[in-house]
Amino acid sequence: MEFEFFRDLNGHHRARFSMGHEVMGQWLTDEISLTEAAELLAVMEKLAAGELPEFKKSYAECSLLLTAEEAELSAHALAFDSDDLEDGMAYYDDEHYAGCGLDDLARVLEQWQDFCSNR
Repeated sequence: MEFEFFRDLNGHHRARFSMGHEVMGQWLTDEISLTEAAELLAVMEKLAAGELPEFKKSYAECSLLLTAEEAELSAHALAFDSDDLEDGMAYYDDEHYAGCGLDDLARVLEQWQDFCSNR
């Protein structure tokens, strides 16, 4: 998974992820503060140590599911009802779901903390 952190013209921290992980960029940008990143990293340590079976959290635009091995992020927009689409049409939702290993997410959160800390 490829990603970059940058500041927009107003100086706000932003994250952009490669195709298939786009929802992670929006999630980091909109939902993950330094405090939230630290709390998630602490939960991830408990998951890795076997102290928790799984962890779920709902955010404004998406939901996060963490297990000892994996992280899944799903946008609430995935609740779209595709029954209303015409025959032969498909709803593109790849940008609304991302999954990765727990260690990969930990690396992203640590780098996000570093980036946001260096004003």
